[in-house]
Amino acid sequence: MKRTIMLIGLGIAFVGASLWVMLSGGRSAKAIRAKFRLGGAILTLVSLTSLASCEGKGPFVSCYDPAPPPTNYHRWNNDVANSELRNGDKVVLKYVCQFGNEVKVSLVTDDMSEDRVLCSQTYEVAKGENQLEFTIEAGDYSGRAELCVEYDKYQDGDETTSLMGSIFVAIVY
Repeated sequence: MKRTIMLIGLGIAFVGASLWVMLSGGRSAKAIRAKFRLGGAILTLVSLTSLASCEGKGPFVSCYDPAPPPTNYHRWNNDVANSELRNGDKVVLKYVCQFGNEVKVSLVTDDMSEDRVLCSQTYEVAKGENQLEFTIEAGDYSGRAELCVEYDKYQDGDETTSLMGSIFVAIVY
């Protein structure tokens, strides 16, 4: 609150000094000196106020957000979600890898039975963009199912955050 009041006071004084310079036609050295000093005081106050909320050690203070950790992500082909699939159909998963080397794709039933996993495959991936083909092997199952993808999404120092994404499909026998 004190800083705000000081900034408003300095602003009013700066406007007054600017009027003084204008009215004197720029010939008054005292008016110009006062305007420069008030402008410098305003800049100093604003910079001190903005740096007060920043973090950092020693002389290296930064108000910038740190860079986000490397992120892995996936995309299914557009026609996969809520589609009807049969045994032997292949679905394509596009996977961009920044770190790590494993992606697990599974087809699981929608019910809560013990044998939920119909088929599963683990892929070794390289850094960069990968295209993974997953073959549907549901046996004699027909009904609603989920295509699940499991991988490490973020790696921040020693910690990794895993992701399990899924989409619903219908298996037609």
